[in-house]
Amino acid sequence: MKRRGWDFFVMFLARELKMTRRRLLAELDSHELCLWQAYFKESQKQPEEKEDPAALKHRLTTALMTRNQKVKGKKK
Repeated sequence: MKRRGWDFFVMFLARELKMTRRRLLAELDSHELCLWQAYFKESQKQPEEKEDPAALKHRLTTALMTRNQKVKGKKK
């Protein structure tokens, strides 16, 4: 991780936990800091949109039909 990115993360976490940077670094070990980093990274991800069931069924049917045609063509 870039040094500047790590410093900003530590300052962000200290603010979120209502601690000073010095107190945060004194009380948390590197493992716990990495867990917090992973938590914030995952919590900021946008949820994936669910696909319409009809569109999903159509895509699966098309994929299976294409696969069956390729398999039948090879069996000469």
